[in-house]
Amino acid sequence: MKIILHILLFFVLNIYSSLYSQNPTVTVTSSDVAFCESGSATLTVDFTGDAPFNFMYKIDGSYLLGSAAQDIYSTSSSLDIADINTSTTIEVVRVYDNVHQYDSDNPMGSGVAVTGESMVVQIDEMPTPSAGVYDPICGYELTLNGTVTDADHTVYWNEQTGVGTYSDINSPTSTFTADQEGDVTFILTEINGECTATDEVAVTFQGSPTAKLISDGEYKFCSTDSDPDIVSFGVEFTGNEPFSYVIKNNTNSFNQGPSGLNDHVQYTVTSSDQYYIYSVTDDNGCEASAEDITGTQIVTDLKPTVYAGEDQLVCGSQYVLQAQLNSGNSGSWSSSEGDIFDLVSDKNAIATFSDFDLKQDVTFTWTETEPEMGCSDNDDVVITFVEYPELVIPNVNDEICEGNSTYMDYTLTGNGPWNLTYNDGLSTQPIDGIEIASSSIEFTPTFDQTMNLQSQTIYSFTRVEDAMGCVTDYNDEKQYTVLVDEKPIADIGELPDEVCGKILKDLNPQTTIVDGTWSGEGVFNTDEDGITSFTASDFGEATIIWDVVNGACNDVSDQRTITFKKVPYPVNAGEDKIIYGTLSFDLNAAAFADDVPDAEGEWTSLELADIKSPNEFITDVSVDDYGIYNFVWTTSIPGLECDDWDLDDTVQVKVKKLIIPTGFSPNTADGYYDYFKIYGLENLNHTKLTVFDKRGKLVYKCEDCNNIWGSEGWNGIGKDGSLLEQGTYYIVFEADELSEPQKQYLIIK
Repeated sequence: MKIILHILLFFVLNIYSSLYSQNPTVTVTSSDVAFCESGSATLTVDFTGDAPFNFMYKIDGSYLLGSAAQDIYSTSSSLDIADINTSTTIEVVRVYDNVHQYDSDNPMGSGVAVTGESMVVQIDEMPTPSAGVYDPICGYELTLNGTVTDADHTVYWNEQTGVGTYSDINSPTSTFTADQEGDVTFILTEINGECTATDEVAVTFQGSPTAKLISDGEYKFCSTDSDPDIVSFGVEFTGNEPFSYVIKNNTNSFNQGPSGLNDHVQYTVTSSDQYYIYSVTDDNGCEASAEDITGTQIVTDLKPTVYAGEDQLVCGSQYVLQAQLNSGNSGSWSSSEGDIFDLVSDKNAIATFSDFDLKQDVTFTWTETEPEMGCSDNDDVVITFVEYPELVIPNVNDEICEGNSTYMDYTLTGNGPWNLTYNDGLSTQPIDGIEIASSSIEFTPTFDQTMNLQSQTIYSFTRVEDAMGCVTDYNDEKQYTVLVDEKPIADIGELPDEVCGKILKDLNPQTTIVDGTWSGEGVFNTDEDGITSFTASDFGEATIIWDVVNGACNDVSDQRTITFKKVPYPVNAGEDKIIYGTLSFDLNAAAFADDVPDAEGEWTSLELADIKSPNEFITDVSVDDYGIYNFVWTTSIPGLECDDWDLDDTVQVKVKKLIIPTGFSPNTADGYYDYFKIYGLENLNHTKLTVFDKRGKLVYKCEDCNNIWGSEGWNGIGKDGSLLEQGTYYIVFEADELSEPQKQYLIIK
């Protein structure tokens, strides 16, 4: 009986365990690991549930069964995974226990699914750094040219031998400065996670030479004596001998060497100069830097720098010489005409030379001597002495009638050709390029309108200049007087053959000795300045006459026949307007009156536009872009300049893009934005508007909307006949002229 009870109890307990036991769990307890190139990892897991346990894991896309715990009471398991050479994640996907057992026929359908339990295995790639390749280095500085696999890796240099400093030890292209000559081995290290690689290179630093010019001081000589002059100096070097070097002065280069640590050179000199070491190359082919080359040999020629002055042309017989004298030196003058100086030792001596005819050249020599070696030199200056010009005129007067000419005789002396200057009481006048020494000059004086019957003109000669630039000025002693008698005239002056309108302005006849009178087919008006205007009785031809009487002189008159024409005034180019949605429109100017048959008109644009018929009142216009365009309608009478008339008018057309409002407020009765109106709709064909609510439902649609809406627009009534609710809608507008449908939101309030 007890045995039967035990058996029953066993079955009951098993059934209870099967019905009420919890699902097993698995937890990965091993940490993430990393290896260089490849490695082996150990996956460790802990279980809960009813032992014994087992689990399935995923690696590189493959599902594998893990080893079960050996002890049915064990809750942990370790799994070794070898030969991992790619970064991967080991993920536990299912767990099995005594209740939820593994089914080999349905492994992914048995057990319990697991998420979030994994171990990461990182495989780092071995980097390949390169320390670079280098020839032997002249000097002590090297810019390294190392390369690394990845700039984000850890990188650093260290030299195995030698002493020096890096500008940036972590840069593959760091600059290294050696402290001394010799070989240096550079090691470039690159670290990528668990992988470390190095590369090394040996570089020879050969240093660079130095040089110093050794001088006994400034070398002085006189190049004007007959003795040869030679400068010599020494040169000292440091570095790897032998040395090749170049000496330079201000004009030449001298190749020297090979030389040991000391050398001595000498050169023939002919002028002031300086010698210096330009370049040095040692036995290794290394050149000295500029800062390592020192010393200069100064060579000074004591020959004075002599300047006697610039060649000059002098009017008259006296000149102040303009030599320069160097401080501490002495000088003296001599000339081709002997001793003509007030003081020969004065650099600004006064030379007086009067024994010449018209002009003559005289050479002056300035000799200067320095006191230290008695070195001297000289310079010449040529002075051209020129005789002053003179004008001779008769001391007589002349009397002429207004409009006639008079002739004055003259004689000129000096160097021709000559230029004369005279003043006629009003202005100064020149007479240039006179070639003949004795001739006459023609004068035509005008009558002085401030005088009565007779006036006087005095010609005062103020200046004569010859071909050498020599000038003689006069002060009222050279005068020629001419008396001028006034001649009566009757000259209306220049008048147009045709006039715009009935008024002819600015009738101002030439000056007369008495007043004149006007007559003609119209009315004359004279202002306070004596300027007369004429108003014709009617359009067409009218004759005006100017009559003058002067004592015994017969009546003198002048007359003109003028045609007075009606002008197209006022001008109206039409009203300014705004055009939407089209680049073509029309201009409409007011037509001319019937009684202006000769009038013409022309359209022009202040901006770029194509005017189809520029001479028609009404014309089509097309433009290339939207904007503001100003068109000018200009009228005219062919052949006439009507400057006093405002015969043009401007109309402004604002060409705007199609404007589709983003909102309107129908049925508000406030008079603002009550209708949805597309500006430019009237310029489009086959228009179509579709309106959707926020859920995409069609609430309104119209085709050929411009015919349906009229001039006001859409009142917000939907397709069901009721006013659309307040809110945001989506609209699509189409027309033949649009390249694509216009889509936007519309707010109704």
